[in-house]
Amino acid sequence: MSKNTDINDLEEGFVILGGTSDFFQNGRYNSRRKRLPWWLWVIMGIVVLAIAIFFIYKITSRTTNGELQPSLYSVKENVKTDIWYNNTDAAVPPCSIVSDTLIGSIQLQIITPYNAVPELHVGKLDSSDNDIVFATLAADIRQDNGKIVGAFVNAGEPLAWGLSKRGYCAIIEGNITLGVAENSPFFEQATEQSGYFFRQYPAVDKGVMVENNPKNASYRRALCMLNGKVCIIATPDRVLMNDFSSALATLGVENAIFLIGGDADGWYRTADGTFHRLGEKFIKDNPNINYIVFRAQ
Repeated sequence: MSKNTDINDLEEGFVILGGTSDFFQNGRYNSRRKRLPWWLWVIMGIVVLAIAIFFIYKITSRTTNGELQPSLYSVKENVKTDIWYNNTDAAVPPCSIVSDTLIGSIQLQIITPYNAVPELHVGKLDSSDNDIVFATLAADIRQDNGKIVGAFVNAGEPLAWGLSKRGYCAIIEGNITLGVAENSPFFEQATEQSGYFFRQYPAVDKGVMVENNPKNASYRRALCMLNGKVCIIATPDRVLMNDFSSALATLGVENAIFLIGGDADGWYRTADGTFHRLGEKFIKDNPNINYIVFRAQ
């Protein structure tokens, strides 16, 4: 039988499992009980304090109807991803301001529309409309049936559904936001508030490049959030999708989605009213071709 001389202070000490009890010394009862070491009291105090803090947190983190409130992290993420943009500057007329930069070996042309309301347009667009500050093809068209790829809302009317592409653009009450999500509440909000919504390949998500499968090199365009403004960034040279996304992230783009590139139909007007072409190719006689347009306020 094993020998056990450890008797709990809460016990009376009457059980002797072999040997002489600590409560008896030299045949006499020892009235002095063993005291716990100080370090054990410290550990017990820390444990009790941790349990108390845990229960206080659980109680205070619940609302009056018993549901948990969102964490600080989720609130911060919601605020971050729900930023809406409207490029205004009283110092310039409605126009597109263009700048060029170089990221590694990739040349980037940054086109920023000012004092212009974003919207989507379905069908052929008149390039002679002087109120259009910037326009380019937006959502892709399926080759098999000529319909719009991905979810699409035009002035509150849903025209297409689908989650084949995770990037999205929402335009509601003249403000625009971009993001990456398989499910976005902005589709329903655009429908309810006569807004606009379309999907495209994601390029940058919260400052991090998003990789895509296509490996071909082409002229690229993307709708971007950069330095508190919405802009369109294009390449004058053919580049890979992932190289373009990486360059955008290095530039400091927060969120970005691709637009139809190559020689896709598009143009812009500068402050002096000069008309500049980006491309002129589109699917003729297709009622579903669509543009993102920035129109002078």
